[in-house]
Amino acid sequence: MTIRLRTAFFIGLGVIILWFFYIERAILTPFILGAIFAYVFNPVINFIMYRIKLPRTLSVIIIYIIIVGTIVFLGTIVARQILAESTDLKHFSENFTKVTKDQIHALPDWLRPGADSILLSIEKSRFVSSSSLFTIFPRALSGFFGFLVFLFSGFYFLKDGGKIFEKLVVYVPREYKVDIEILFKKINSVFGDYLRGQIFMIFFVATVLFIALTILGIKFAAILAVFSGFAEIVPIIGPVVAGAVAAITVFINGQVNFGLTPFSGAVVVLIVYTVVRQAQDYLVVPHVMGKIAKLHPVLILFSALAGEHIAGILGLVLAVPAAAAIRITLEFFLNQINERTYAAGINK
Repeated sequence: MTIRLRTAFFIGLGVIILWFFYIERAILTPFILGAIFAYVFNPVINFIMYRIKLPRTLSVIIIYIIIVGTIVFLGTIVARQILAESTDLKHFSENFTKVTKDQIHALPDWLRPGADSILLSIEKSRFVSSSSLFTIFPRALSGFFGFLVFLFSGFYFLKDGGKIFEKLVVYVPREYKVDIEILFKKINSVFGDYLRGQIFMIFFVATVLFIALTILGIKFAAILAVFSGFAEIVPIIGPVVAGAVAAITVFINGQVNFGLTPFSGAVVVLIVYTVVRQAQDYLVVPHVMGKIAKLHPVLILFSALAGEHIAGILGLVLAVPAAAAIRITLEFFLNQINERTYAAGINK
């Protein structure tokens, strides 16, 4: 088989595999979550292997025990808080219209017409109900079977991820192996750094906002903080929506410490969200995520929305690093073409 025929064969095979994955995307969620898990914790496994000198399988088992124990411990604490707030949230949603009308009367005269119009639109859409409010929360682990598949796939991705790549490289023509290995390392670095940075950002935002909202005495602090943390997945728009939801909730509920009125409390919450956002942009993001993606903000937003349209919440998570991987691949091959063109010109 000639090199061109082999290349065409593998390109065609790749297209077929991608098409198959797209058709069966509904069952890919736990496997993709397992791959993300492996990307995030692979450096920890490597550290245990090379510094503590433990076998890779034992290292993975140790990490699994630590992570599962931590999730169970923290999950129990957070779940209790959220379940306690959920009961109040259900009661709050059932009395939403009445409470909101009472709060609107406390607004300045110039704001009342606009607030009345928004409330009327919400009533017509029937958006606020005890069931609709709960559908906004993440459903990453939707079932016990999916959770088992996630654990199983994550374990083997951590254990044999490097071997899988080595087996795939065997089928690459010898003259392209070095280039493919370099390209893979760059893409792998972008995916790993971005996903680790994104997970850190979710925990950072959720923790800081939970502390701030609790100090302010705001009801549903845990639910708002968790929602705001996961809203970080959606670039640009997510944090804005999270801040608006929190401010509206505070204004309608009207319970704020330090003698603040519902309106002033909502303003304070917006200020808190703005400060947290600025802290991210100037203190956390440059050191944690840096300029990993190296994409224009408009392209980042477009990638996220396109990813959500194609694959839902997982598309949102993977869209930006996927776009960055495409950028790296295009730059790499363009550089290769330019170098070979330049070399051919010199040889003439």
